Amino acid sequence: MNSRLLTVLPALLLFACDSASPPPPPPDQPEAPSFVVLSPGPVAETHESSLEISGRVKADGGLAELTWQVDEGAPQALQIEPGTVDFPFSFALPLAEGEHLLHLRAVDGYGGVGTSEVRITRSPPPDTQAPEVQVLSPMEGQSITVRRVRLEGTATDALHLASLTWALNGSEPEALDVAALGTGGAFAFEVTPRPGANKVLLRATDASGNATEVTASFYYGSRSGAGGLHTGVVRDGFLYTWGRNNRGQLGLGASVTADQKLPLKVPDFEGVAAMAFNQNNSLALKADGTVWSWGENAQGQLGLGAPPDPEHPHTPDLTARWSPTLISSLSGVVAITVGYRHALVLMEDGTVRAFGDNSTGQLGDGSSASLADYPVAVSGLSDVVKVVAGSMHSVALRRDGTVWVWGRNSYGNLGGGTVDSTPHSTPTQVPGLTGVVDIATGRDHVLALHSDGTVSGWGLDASGQLGSGETFPDDQSASPLKVKGLADARAVFANGNMSYAQRADGSLISWGQNFNGQLGNGGKTDMNEPTPSVSGLTGLLTLAPGATHVISIRKDGAIFAWGWSSRGSLGRDDLLDNWSYPEPVQVTLP
Repeated sequence: MNSRLLTVLPALLLFACDSASPPPPPPDQPEAPSFVVLSPGPVAETHESSLEISGRVKADGGLAELTWQVDEGAPQALQIEPGTVDFPFSFALPLAEGEHLLHLRAVDGYGGVGTSEVRITRSPPPDTQAPEVQVLSPMEGQSITVRRVRLEGTATDALHLASLTWALNGSEPEALDVAALGTGGAFAFEVTPRPGANKVLLRATDASGNATEVTASFYYGSRSGAGGLHTGVVRDGFLYTWGRNNRGQLGLGASVTADQKLPLKVPDFEGVAAMAFNQNNSLALKADGTVWSWGENAQGQLGLGAPPDPEHPHTPDLTARWSPTLISSLSGVVAITVGYRHALVLMEDGTVRAFGDNSTGQLGDGSSASLADYPVAVSGLSDVVKVVAGSMHSVALRRDGTVWVWGRNSYGNLGGGTVDSTPHSTPTQVPGLTGVVDIATGRDHVLALHSDGTVSGWGLDASGQLGSGETFPDDQSASPLKVKGLADARAVFANGNMSYAQRADGSLISWGQNFNGQLGNGGKTDMNEPTPSVSGLTGLLTLAPGATHVISIRKDGAIFAWGWSSRGSLGRDDLLDNWSYPEPVQVTLP
């Protein structure tokens, strides 16, 4: 073999062996992507329906895919920049209430996978909204003359109303059953007021402890009064009077005997809660339950006499008074009313006392005495919530909604279906009349308001004061008749031969005698069915018809009068005397 070939061959063999060896190994595979969740952290709680998720994902192998998934839901991809090794992310995560697990997943360019989890709890938002309470009735500051006041309103809460309580005049709260509230949270309950101003505190609380307090303020007793031709109002516990003063009925003292065309404050007389005027007589009830009287007293209608002493003859006190005089034999009185020559008072225990003329049995004590100059007990009546007195008859409303009458029945005043001239000295129930919530009486007719807003009337109808729309041959009805077309009344008023009702919207309607413009409708024609009255004058807090004129107080405190102007009855010195004013005129107090 050639020696040169032998020398080269090993070198070729070595070269061949070097060419067949494997390439060097690749560098190490990068780590899987990793997460840093900046917000909200590994565990989060929220009240919101959406939560902001933010953080960074590091992928040394270049980011290829980034998704998030809630619980077992479908994965949702986030938009990325492929190949990024350090990627910030942020997205809004919608959440339902409850506990959730958020899964974050990243995939790099080598197929490496990184994950992270966040536990999130969404609870209901904190309840910071207090319940809403609205009083619908009575009107703020309204004068109510029935000792059974029904409060109506609504109480609602956005989530759950837990309790609703009421407290009258600072008494211990009483709870209403919130589970029994009507549609829209409607509630209704009754309270027994005290004379004068009353306040009911309503407090509603929800399940989170949020509370709302609302007050309902009203007045028990009339703050206006009108007699034959004298008039008065109560303001801030003081009594202001004007008009005819021939019998001292203005109460201004023996030194003031003339009629007064402008209001004057009754001197040295305060703490007045309610008043009652009629003919030439005046009564006032103080907040302490005492009764004061003044004016004409020919039949003992001031009640100032001493009860008889069996050992001494009784001489009736028939002397007129020119200043308010305490009826010392009365205490604990809650309401007063005056007829033409007699008076009735309602006691705190629901019984009734009466004094004055008794010629037709209108005192109701069962006796045949012609008068009583001191208070006597009306027989057989209890649980009474209102009394009214007519010319020579009397009417009482009991808490059970029944009406009781006694005294004169010459025009069917007693509502029993008969007419007679016999004195009726014991109260009897008006048959077939139930569900009554208010009463009023004029000279010889009676009105009864039912809980459904309708009104019944009976007695004299000479001027259409029964409001039935019918004409009766004898100008009277001895049985109750429905007032025509009236179904939303909230209160009734009457005197003389006229009638009034206040509707649910606060407006007035009237019917009956109107030759002096006393219906306030702008005309002087008698009406035998209800017609709109006192155009534009709504929201009256109190109303008092006299014989031929009317006095009222509006919710803003303004005082208005209308009807017959004589002897200063309308309280303005710029008005004509002996003249009719069928539209309201405003009265200004000193």
